[in-house]
Amino acid sequence: MILPLFGLLFAICGSSASAEEGGGLDIRIDEKLIYCAATLKERDSGFIHALKDGIPVTTVWNIQVDKIREYWMNKAIAEITLVRRVVPDLLSRSWILEDQASGISRKVYSMDAVGRFLTHLEYLPVLDRSLLAASTPYMMRVDVEMHTGEVNDGWWGNLLRPEQISMQKEFSLQ
Repeated sequence: MILPLFGLLFAICGSSASAEEGGGLDIRIDEKLIYCAATLKERDSGFIHALKDGIPVTTVWNIQVDKIREYWMNKAIAEITLVRRVVPDLLSRSWILEDQASGISRKVYSMDAVGRFLTHLEYLPVLDRSLLAASTPYMMRVDVEMHTGEVNDGWWGNLLRPEQISMQKEFSLQ
């Protein structure tokens, strides 16, 4: 009786992994913008099996930039949420890649392209450099959730969260 209750509690609370286990984060700053590149390590191929069985997979990327303050809570500067969804087409053995932030979708026939689409952000523009002060420490945090099947938008969706991977990195303007 206790073992099933423990499993239910673990499923409700969810789990998280650190950046060392889950992926890597890189920040690039040019003269106008600040970019974010994030990569999830493909620890298991669970989403590949789901896609081959005809089940859609969604990756939700939440990027947040905070100003680090020593004696107060960090001040939020920017927050971006990206949703990337892959819908398999078993008849044609292809996958439709949907970027729900831009509304752009495309069809691919390679599982490598699907894996890259779900697990990589490649230097996404996050913030205008003019909004930040020089020599001030900032923190970029990227939280990633991978949903197998439909994303649960009900009130219970916050209770039954999938595994979440968090990455963070400090930076400052020179």
